[in-house]
Amino acid sequence: MNRMNRLEVLDPTGIQGWDERLAFHPDATVFHSSAWARVLSETYGYLPSYLTIMDEGRFAVILPFMEIRSWLTGTRGVSLPFTDECAPILSDDIGFADVVPMVIAHAGTRGWKTLEFRGRGCGMGNIPASAEYLTHELDLTLGQGVLFSRFRANVKRNIRKAEKEGISVASDPTPEGVQEFYRLNCLSRREHGLPPQPFRFFDSLRTHVLEKEFGTLLLARHKGKAVAGAVFLHFAGKAIYKYGAMDRSYQELRPNNLVFQEAIRDLCGKGVRTLSFGRTDLHHEGLRQFKLSWGTEEKTLIYVEFDVTSKSYVSTKKYHPVIPWERMMSKLPVQALRLIGSIAYRHVG
Repeated sequence: MNRMNRLEVLDPTGIQGWDERLAFHPDATVFHSSAWARVLSETYGYLPSYLTIMDEGRFAVILPFMEIRSWLTGTRGVSLPFTDECAPILSDDIGFADVVPMVIAHAGTRGWKTLEFRGRGCGMGNIPASAEYLTHELDLTLGQGVLFSRFRANVKRNIRKAEKEGISVASDPTPEGVQEFYRLNCLSRREHGLPPQPFRFFDSLRTHVLEKEFGTLLLARHKGKAVAGAVFLHFAGKAIYKYGAMDRSYQELRPNNLVFQEAIRDLCGKGVRTLSFGRTDLHHEGLRQFKLSWGTEEKTLIYVEFDVTSKSYVSTKKYHPVIPWERMMSKLPVQALRLIGSIAYRHVG
């Protein structure tokens, strides 16, 4: 039987044992999991459409998409919204060229105007980039001692300062901990001129990811008050720093540095092999240097977009400079930004 005839469009949120089988694939990440699919579909109402081929009970191919239907941005297939990188999972004998005609056909039947792949899989190397970013990865198998020795001097100094100032860091995936993180996230998003994600997103993340031990929420406290925090997602030996937040009035105490140090210690203890520091825009030199200062390896991350109507790949690189409305947003009250975020995020994906 032709294996391509076994290509199915599945919704992982309704398939028992999806994550257990997924964990066996060497290319699997937390973003391919049913847990992450539940967070996106429950929060934003997206329809999961995962084009999949199984081989003897294991995944041979997964091209995960969320269908976004929006009066504002149109109907699209994105792999995956609000996800740094989610490259197609392909096998040695089934490459991108083999499956893309069926992906395009599926997009046509669903009325998608575009397809977006966040990361390149096997056989996608010659496809033009629609957007380009950087990622930074830390090899945790080196062990805590070697990793610490590779931190830049300023990182070591900031960790010691946070400890001296009495900053404490602990895991707190409780509803109360998520509420504290959300409060800090609202402050940080306002600082950057952006609305925060709706609270239901983080509550869903707690239910489907943190409580399944696919993620860790760390909070830094000073004299009992939460002043910084971060969410790290992990699955099948790979971790990613996904969200960070801080009360800027405590920046001089360097709580973020201690959060990352404790995250690395925790992930090493869990046997996690790699830690990605997430996606970085090309123009964001300050963030790039922060991530490099931890001894990470820098790589290029490519997004690929296909226009279904014109049947062609979009080759325009997208950059995101600071624009006037971001400055305006930074002046708005947090409650107004929360309202904007609760309405707008499902449209942008």
